[in-house]
Amino acid sequence: GPGGIGKTRTALEILKRAKNRSWTGAWLGNSALSEDVTQQWRLWLHQLPAGSRVLLVVDYAETRQVMLLQLLESAYEVLMEKAKAASDMRVHVLCLAREAAWWDTLKDSPECSTLMRDCLGGASNWGHAPLPPWAAADRSSAFQEALKDFAKALRMDPPERLDLPDLSSSMYERPLFIHLAALAVLTEESQIGDRESMAQSLLKHEFSYWQSLFYDVSLSYEDWADVLAWLALAGGSSKEELRNAVTAIGVKTPRFTEAMAGFYSGSSEGLVAPLQPDILSDALLRMQLGKGRGRLLMKLAFESAGNLPNVLSALSRMPCTHSADFKSIAEAAPQWQWTTVEGLAEAWSKHWKAMSESRRLLGRPFLLWLLVSWCRLPAEQQNSLADRLGFQSGAAFTAEIKGEIDQTKPRLANMPASNEAVAHAFAGVTTDQRLHGDRMWLDETLPYAGGAADFSRQITREQQASHLPAVMPAMSVLISRSKEGEHEHETVADLTSAVNNDEEALAEVVTHTHGVEYGSYECVEGHQPGHPQFYDPTQRFSNVKSPGDMNTEEE
Repeated sequence: GPGGIGKTRTALEILKRAKNRSWTGAWLGNSALSEDVTQQWRLWLHQLPAGSRVLLVVDYAETRQVMLLQLLESAYEVLMEKAKAASDMRVHVLCLAREAAWWDTLKDSPECSTLMRDCLGGASNWGHAPLPPWAAADRSSAFQEALKDFAKALRMDPPERLDLPDLSSSMYERPLFIHLAALAVLTEESQIGDRESMAQSLLKHEFSYWQSLFYDVSLSYEDWADVLAWLALAGGSSKEELRNAVTAIGVKTPRFTEAMAGFYSGSSEGLVAPLQPDILSDALLRMQLGKGRGRLLMKLAFESAGNLPNVLSALSRMPCTHSADFKSIAEAAPQWQWTTVEGLAEAWSKHWKAMSESRRLLGRPFLLWLLVSWCRLPAEQQNSLADRLGFQSGAAFTAEIKGEIDQTKPRLANMPASNEAVAHAFAGVTTDQRLHGDRMWLDETLPYAGGAADFSRQITREQQASHLPAVMPAMSVLISRSKEGEHEHETVADLTSAVNNDEEALAEVVTHTHGVEYGSYECVEGHQPGHPQFYDPTQRFSNVKSPGDMNTEEE
């Protein structure tokens, strides 16, 4: 699910419960990692006693697919060796990721061995489980609880007069934003606006708290923020790397490196970690890349080849607003996007091989950055790099990246009706638009949305018990967002018609799965029969009785 939906906290709770049941837990975070992590994993598994049950959580799994495959293969080999020695062991791997399409195609990647391809295609692959958005009814109590807990932890009194933020906003479908809003209200005693204003408020609080602890370290906010932005790009660093970066950025404050290393210590000894949570770190990075040292931060991040996977991973989490021909950032895009694409364009000459190899691993956001930055290169440089990459021309490489962008979309037209993952994928794409509050995927989503409507109707009519209610609300979201933009009226009209025409199929589903006549329930105000949101009968009806209160006819 998207950032802030609760992946990390859910995984930590799972690890806690597993430990209580005598499992051995391990966490592979997003901090800087040594190159021999796979070997360390293998040795660690060998050292565990017979009968061990292991749960490994891999964070940002979609950005480290090669490492994930190596870890899985190592675990499989260790299990086979222990089985020969009559030593039983179980290993479960839980991956956390912001989107799911990469998991379905992992077995088809060039780095996947035949052994792992069979494993990922078999019963040991449990698929993916999207975390649901936070229910509107639970948000107020969650906000109040967070406010009370933060006040206790910070030894502060809650505000005497409290104006709740608009918790009905889609931003608060992610619990982390509810908690961040509570902290912002507590520290600022002010109304919270959008995500950027909330991030600015919390960063200001973070800096004030940092100053209160290191009052003898004289430092400006911009110096502090630029160093944290570099750490966000680098994914963490050693203390020595941090000291070099601080010097290169131009911060001359004595003891600053030691203070930062002590305050933002990583999970491994000697490492300095980025600001947490990631959503706050990403917001800080966007802000600082748009300021005076933005180009310098990009240059410093790309100077170390060891940092490159983390740098590209950090960039893949940020939206790229490109022009229609992919040759530039859109004119109205913020300054940080221009800084990012220029930094990537400069990095091609030094990191061409690694950047090319990573294009299949980081998903569509990074592919867009890659394509726009490639199109910024002079034709001579494109052709020179294309020759090294094994392409006849720069245009051929451009075509391949565009092709890979297309391949990351759900292939609705070619999928069998029984493949529920397709509908989940489409619903996820459009829901993510609503959660993020932008239209960066709108132009690319519209062309295959009609296919999604046809696909949904096919599932509805042919496999009523497998009907997926999430698709039609997602279509509704897409339609409403399309009407907000400047898109072809015919496209939106066709899409609206496709959704409305699904009413007949809906009637069949309701009758088949609930044993009632379509339209016999009174709907929640604003959700009338025929509206796409009517597709979730377990949540949208206001007068549904519990089974014990129903007679046979009603049931």
